[in-house]
Amino acid sequence: HTKLTQICFSPVVGESWRCRAESLFSFLQAGAQVLCTVLLIKPGVWSRRLPRILRDLHLEKFCVVGMKHLELGAAAAAALLPCELQQDPAAVEAHCTYLTSGTALVLCLQRPNAVKKLMDLLGPEDPQLAQALDPHLWRAQYGTSTVQNGFYGSRSYAMAVRDVKLFFPEGLCCAQCQPVQEQEV
Repeated sequence: HTKLTQICFSPVVGESWRCRAESLFSFLQAGAQVLCTVLLIKPGVWSRRLPRILRDLHLEKFCVVGMKHLELGAAAAAALLPCELQQDPAAVEAHCTYLTSGTALVLCLQRPNAVKKLMDLLGPEDPQLAQALDPHLWRAQYGTSTVQNGFYGSRSYAMAVRDVKLFFPEGLCCAQCQPVQEQEV
């Protein structure tokens, strides 16, 4: 993204546009950036399916650069819920009760275009909708309801940065991930 910010401005309009085009062209030539994202495998899922999940992550060219086994507190569980869901107290209660009911496994994953690729693998939050779209989506395979849908994944790069800071405040195992630690949310 640094190449996109290197836009020069010149009093001559043609030069300004040429510089912008060169910056954008350089950015596009560089290809997809290696990014980090967070996958939380919800209670009850990871303990039964971890080998298969890790194999599938490997096949999708994800690299695990952080891993934690933890019990979520109510505040951390609530922070994972989308804004639209936080408006419904009953939904918040159901999700938080489930997320705090046992241990979860949090993975920090890295690969080019990691956030979008993970969202594409997980599918919609509703396992029935995921099943109707594609039975190979992870929530279609592992989820049983919109609450017990198997996984949480960072939905955007900004959320991924927030989630990495939340779950891995001590840092990650590789130097390539350190810029994520320094990003502002």
